[in-house]
Amino acid sequence: MLSNRKRRLLAMSIVAAFAFMAISPIFAVAQTVPYEDTLQQGPYVDKLVYKVIEGDDQQVLALINDQIDMIGDMIDPTYLPQLDAAADIDTVGIQRNGYGHLTINTAKYPLNITAFRRALAFALDKEAISDDIWDGESLPLDSCVAIPNPWTIEGQLPYTYYAAQPEIGNQLLDDAGFLDIDADGFREAPDGSDFDILVEAAQSSNIALEVGQVAADALEDLGIDARMEPTDFYEYLTRVNLHGDFDIVFYGLSFYTFDVEWLATSYASWQADVDYFNAPMWRNASFDSWIPQLLYSTEYEDVYEAAIEMQRIWVYECPRIITYCNTNFAAMRTDVFENHVVDSAQNIGNSWTSIKVHRKASAGGPWGGTFRVS
Repeated sequence: MLSNRKRRLLAMSIVAAFAFMAISPIFAVAQTVPYEDTLQQGPYVDKLVYKVIEGDDQQVLALINDQIDMIGDMIDPTYLPQLDAAADIDTVGIQRNGYGHLTINTAKYPLNITAFRRALAFALDKEAISDDIWDGESLPLDSCVAIPNPWTIEGQLPYTYYAAQPEIGNQLLDDAGFLDIDADGFREAPDGSDFDILVEAAQSSNIALEVGQVAADALEDLGIDARMEPTDFYEYLTRVNLHGDFDIVFYGLSFYTFDVEWLATSYASWQADVDYFNAPMWRNASFDSWIPQLLYSTEYEDVYEAAIEMQRIWVYECPRIITYCNTNFAAMRTDVFENHVVDSAQNIGNSWTSIKVHRKASAGGPWGGTFRVS
């Protein structure tokens, strides 16, 4: 008979034999797979270089002149013909999980009056913005939840602000007491005081300037003294984030997931005085009443209901006027690198591109090289 010690040694030997038989094919395969087909860990390229280039026109020129390999941000569609005509450059578009918008300072009188904000929303020609400024490469949008997001209320409301409807806007202002009391051609506030509106847009963006001018024109169509002023983007964004002084500013927002928890954190009334939150400084008790259900319910139907109802209130109140949901365009050189990844939120300048992009076989790839991004 075998002793207990010998039995244990025999059992361990049998287990080891079966284990080796199981993994030996793996070793055999691994030994025959060429190096270039093995799983790559990390980026293919040796180095990523980011170049700060101000202005869309300068970024486009840098790409055409082979000073960079990729424009890391969305590009103005007005440059598409120039890029498409250039050699070794490709462009690609994907619908943006985000939008351009006009943020209204709802803490300032008379912009705190819902009728004023809705009047501007009705008077604004969102269809012209998409058709003319974006050359058909965007869609009008009313909800603060973008079109690609399955939680959006877009298309479910009995009204839209898409087409210019200044007659509705003028009637709203008349009914709210915005009248031209002194017959100077401009409406006064309901308390009889004079007021004017400054629309600010980024001086570095042609699209921002054109949208800002459309907004100023819509206000003038409503009999409101208004003007558009090109401004340094980061200067006025700082004022907005820190709840400083402004009337109406134009800029864009992009989202990196389809989560809508930000409805609560971005627009809750108790965040109206907190820096970097609730940029319009908007307060609404009905909107706030849905926040607990949005954040703390465990049933999908309850969370969905809260998100929809919050959007209904938000679209009616217009603390921000969404202008469009555009197609994001990316541009890259194709003579050296390939396998760029386009993302609806982060466009082409995302972490996946940094990992996946590699040199073409014709350029000595896939390993190595310096990838230059603006």
